[in-house]
Amino acid sequence: MLEIFQPNALKGEVAVITGGGSGLGYGMARAFAQVGATVVITSRSAERLAAATARIGEETGRHCGSMPCDVRDEAGVQRLRDYVEERYGPATIVVNNAAANFPMRAERLTSRALAAVVDTDLYGTFHLTRGFVPAMLEARHGAVLNITLPVPERGFPGFAACGAAKAAIVSLTATWAYEWGPRGVRVNAIAPGPVPTEGVAANMLSTTTPAAFAGAGGDTPLGRLGAPDDIAAAAVFLCSPAASWITGQNLVVDGGIYLNRAPAPQVLAPRP
Repeated sequence: MLEIFQPNALKGEVAVITGGGSGLGYGMARAFAQVGATVVITSRSAERLAAATARIGEETGRHCGSMPCDVRDEAGVQRLRDYVEERYGPATIVVNNAAANFPMRAERLTSRALAAVVDTDLYGTFHLTRGFVPAMLEARHGAVLNITLPVPERGFPGFAACGAAKAAIVSLTATWAYEWGPRGVRVNAIAPGPVPTEGVAANMLSTTTPAAFAGAGGDTPLGRLGAPDDIAAAAVFLCSPAASWITGQNLVVDGGIYLNRAPAPQVLAPRP
């Protein structure tokens, strides 16, 4: 799918992608490398990062940097920024993909459970962006891409913590876009629909990928579930010069599921 882009579409860009060791993050990292970006991925697992960077090198023929980092730790993010700048130069693209999630009925949600999600999703997005954006503003060039939810104002039954965090990120996306646009930095978001990755199946559904999504593609107007490449293609577009007049958007990439007007994809809603 990524052959639709010129191989130098992101040449000269330095992209930092959180949660880049697997799932959607890995798909975006591979795609960015394929179209010429210098890519640095991060997650909490050094072992997962090592495997991912090796695979990206094999599949794209390009070097991929990595450094373990917990986006909840602001000091750790500053160390990541220093690592990137020393080895690759200032980042020009940051992708806030790292997330924590688990199913829990709203009446059972505790402050500790809420914090576990908000600290990674919302504060992690804030920490990473705040760490890297000053250099972008100084250079008057950069793109921030956040991963959110389709129409979060409709709620996310069974996942109240995630819904709240992602709704806040949508608001941050718009605010940052408004404030930083005049200074050369674009800020957008992608709201993925159900993509059958191991992380979604294990963390949100507590089951295996095939069992979690069996038959679910028929619920979408396009008749199939998404794939990491579907999200990666949208990410490349939004971070490329092709989207130079696009900012502040929450692009829904879900095969049209949101058209069903349901509050959330039922494939993800836990049973009572």
